[in-house]
Amino acid sequence: MPLLRNACIGLFSLCLPLLSQAAVVESLYQVDVPPRAEADQAAQLQVAAQVMLERLAGANAKVDSGPLADILAQPGQVTRQIGSLGEDGALRVEFDPLLLRDALGKAKVPVLGRNRPGILVWAVEGDAYSQDFLAASGEMGQALKTAARYRGVVLTQPLADLQDRAGVSEQDVLDADQAVLAEASQRYASEGVLALTVAREDDSWALSWTFWLNDRKLTGKAESPDPLAVADELMRAVAAEVHQQYAVGGLAGAAPVAGWVLEVSGINSIDAFADLQRTLQQLGMETLPSLLSVQDDQVRFRVDFAGDRAQLERMLMLDQRLVEVDAPEVETAPTESLAETAPSSAEAAEQGDTLYYRWR
Repeated sequence: MPLLRNACIGLFSLCLPLLSQAAVVESLYQVDVPPRAEADQAAQLQVAAQVMLERLAGANAKVDSGPLADILAQPGQVTRQIGSLGEDGALRVEFDPLLLRDALGKAKVPVLGRNRPGILVWAVEGDAYSQDFLAASGEMGQALKTAARYRGVVLTQPLADLQDRAGVSEQDVLDADQAVLAEASQRYASEGVLALTVAREDDSWALSWTFWLNDRKLTGKAESPDPLAVADELMRAVAAEVHQQYAVGGLAGAAPVAGWVLEVSGINSIDAFADLQRTLQQLGMETLPSLLSVQDDQVRFRVDFAGDRAQLERMLMLDQRLVEVDAPEVETAPTESLAETAPSSAEAAEQGDTLYYRWR
């Protein structure tokens, strides 16, 4: 397929990282800071910097010394633009991605990129006498959206149409029935499932949740008279779990940057090749992926990734067009000796560092 090969090589350096099928955090480097009583702009900038660092480096990042402490002390050194959102004093702060990445690299902390797992929230609101699915347009529904955006969580809510209601009842959500919710969630492109109970008594909001992401389960509760505050506590817990599972690189003793070979079949057009390239460019790789070969509908890339195989596989699974397949069987002639048929050490190493996928 020489035409595709030549076109791919030319496109490789020209294609821009556009949206892929993975969940991508929009406006990742932009933080909207609500107005605060008796808070000047310097204090608001510090709040914005704290939120920005948590989005990328997680809530447990050490910020009392080193490069991250410098950012909190002088947020202006990594900001690109500061604007007012109205007369109430709210600010929109846009940070410089390159300056932040440089500081995070010096701090040697695991970093979470723009591609993140989508989280589907099944939420029920009510009391002991009546419950119903939470309305996305209601006060708590809006608070959850705002808090998710604030914390860099890709949150979606089911349609709650006849199909959803036939598969999931309010009681299933209250019971946090994982089997039922997982089955119903297959309709939506999400990696994590959140079962949320919302109760309002007098002037207080109470949330109780169970969160599943891959093979981990997280539970928690929060209560506050402020719907945005209680929603933010939930989203901060979700964001911390996402960071723990998907952030890569940084920590001393973590897996070093390693070169992996990614072999993908089913690439039948230039558009498919470009989509695959965009996906790889958004997965937090240390460098741009390099094209190794193109043969028929099969392409091979080398990717440099600061994490182990399990982390890389989790990141690749964020794009559901990539389906993992078994390594192809290597045919050997029965009459040849073991010495003649055994792969070289270099070939064996490459075989062990190769991941195989099919594009659909």
